[in-house]
Formats: sequence, C-alpha cells, structure tokens
Amino acid sequence: MINNSSSDSFTDSPKESLTISKDIERAILDSQQLISHLSKSGTVELNPEITQVLISAKFKLEKKDWTIYEENEFLLSFDKLTSQAYPVTIDSLNAIVVPTSPNKNDKKVSSKSQADKAVAWYRRYTMITLLVLLITQVYWLVGHDLRSNLQGLFDQREITLDAIAVGGSLDMDQPLLAKQLSLQNQKLDANYKLLMLWNQVWLMGGVFSDSMPKYFQAKYEQQRRVLERSGDGNTQQLEQLDLDRNLHQVRMVLFEYILATDYILKAFQEYFLPLLYGLFGAFIYVLRNLMIEIKQRTYSYDCEVKYRLRLTLGALGGMIIGWFFQPDEADAIASLSPMALAFLMGYNIELLFSIMDRVIDNIRQAVDKSATKNDNVAPGAK
Repeated sequence: MINNSSSDSFTDSPKESLTISKDIERAILDSQQLISHLSKSGTVELNPEITQVLISAKFKLEKKDWTIYEENEFLLSFDKLTSQAYPVTIDSLNAIVVPTSPNKNDKKVSSKSQADKAVAWYRRYTMITLLVLLITQVYWLVGHDLRSNLQGLFDQREITLDAIAVGGSLDMDQPLLAKQLSLQNQKLDANYKLLMLWNQVWLMGGVFSDSMPKYFQAKYEQQRRVLERSGDGNTQQLEQLDLDRNLHQVRMVLFEYILATDYILKAFQEYFLPLLYGLFGAFIYVLRNLMIEIKQRTYSYDCEVKYRLRLTLGALGGMIIGWFFQPDEADAIASLSPMALAFLMGYNIELLFSIMDRVIDNIRQAVDKSATKNDNVAPGAK
C-alpha cells in the first residue's frame, strides 16, 4: 500500500509555514538584483505578475512567512525572469558589481569587482607583451641591418681589391682606390664591432673564442720553426706569418658571429616574433570582447577559461604562420609581412582553424576519390 502523506500535505495544507533554505534565500536576493538591473536597463519590459511575486517573496523572507505554494510560485516566476534577462545572468551581474562591505573599516573586502580585476590583469599584460614585442622587434631589425650592411661592405671591398690588383681603372687611380679601401675597412670594422655587441645580448655578455683548430695551430707552428732554423734573414717572413695567423683568427671569429647572427635572426623571424605577434593579437581580441561583455553585463568569471585558452591559441596560431610564411626577400620591411599576418591570426584564430579544416577536408576528399577510382579500375584490370 502506497503512502500518500507527502502529496496530501502539499494539496491539503499549502499554507503550512516552512523553513526557508539557504538556496531559496540566495535565489530571492538574486531575483531582486536581476529585477533592479532590468528596470535600469530599459531594454526589457517587466511582467507585472512576475515582478509582484518576486517582490512579495522579498518581504516574506524578512517575515519568515514561507509556504510550499509560495516557494513553487517563486521558482516558476524566477525561471521566467532569468529567461527574459538572458544573456545577462546573476553570475555576470555579481562579476561586474563592486562588492560592498557593511563595515567601512573592514579592509579585507576588495573594492574592485571581478570584471575590474580582469580588465586590470589583461591591460597590464597587454602592455607587457607590447613592450616585449617592441624590444624584440627593434633588436631583430638592428641585427638584420647590421648583417645586411656587413655583407654589402664585403662585396664592395672585394670589388675595390680587384680594381687595385689590376692597377686601377680608367676613371679611378690608385690613390683614390686606396682611400676608398681604407674607408670601406673602417665601415667594415664598425659594423663588425656593433655586430659583436648585438650578439653579446643573447650570449649574455659572452664572446666567441679565437682559438684555432689543432691542425692550423700545428701548421703555423711548423712554419715558424722552419723559418727560425733557416737563419736571421727571415725576420720579415716571421712577422708576415704572425700577421697571417692573426688574420686567420680574426676572420674565423668574424664568420662565427655571422653564422650565429644568421641562426638567431632566423629563429626570431620564424618563432619568437610570430609567437609574440599572435599573442598580442589575442590580447587585443580579449580586451575588445571584455569591453563589450562588461558593457552588456554578460561578463562572468567563467569567461576567464575561454580568454586564457584564447591567449594560448593565439600564440600558437602566430607561430604556425611563422612556419608556413617565410619571405625570401632581403628587405627587412618585406620580412615583416608574415608578422602582420601572425597578428591577424592571433586576433581571429577561428579563421586559421577554418583554413586548416578546409585544407584537411580537401586532402581527405582527394584521397577518397583516389581510393574509389582504384577500386573501380581493379575489377576491369583483372
């Protein structure tokens, strides 16, 4: 036999007073906050019946006068109100409204809302990312220009040396060629010195060693011993041997710096700069959407997960652009075009993913067509 005592108590005694639970108290307070927002926004016309039920629940909460019937009526009305207020929710209102402390001397209560803290955090790290990006970009441009100037001076110096070797040209005599060669050597030394300082930044103050391989060390030592045994008339040859050895060491260190510069410039262009541009674009996207959500009262703490993932995807999207778009132009401005694309991909990462999905779908369709064609041809071939 079924016991109907619970159902009888609901139908026969709807006016029996109940103890208001904490969840219902919280819901009543939330309903007042939601009604206040809708009345101030002016975008939604409040339903008088729903408003009356919710406001009555507030006073019944204060009087501790609560029944099953009133709780049921309140929950139904509250559900209709939340549907009417969507996408604004209680969580979004609580995240935007500044919390107040009943005690003015209580310093433990924060004077900033969750939205204010989020704006401050993203604004701070956006400026930090921008500063790091500018420093990295300037550092890359300086290294790129020094490397290009050094190569150009090398080529000009070789042309001048060839002209001096053949005895000068028709419109340029030997003294003028010698003066031009001296100027080119000075420019070459200045660029080389600056390139060494540029490399010391990522080397953290370190320098490349000028020690030669053991083979060349043994070779120079052997030549020196041969000249020393031959007599005193080879002083000039010994001095020339020392000069050749020093030139070998200097050129070896120079080429080490040039090779290191090429590797670092390539790493910056293909990895670091696209990643920073993508991350900066993602920060701009987050700030823009954060401003819109706060204005529309739709921001909530749950949005933080979405925004943090957005930053990670933006950085990865920018680095992907650096992998696929590598300009061959020597011009530094032309080399920056993939960076702008990386910024756009970081700002709109969905575009990159849609392109990747389309490429994968095209490849899959091509493979399926090829497999179908092979299946149709196979029986005939037999």
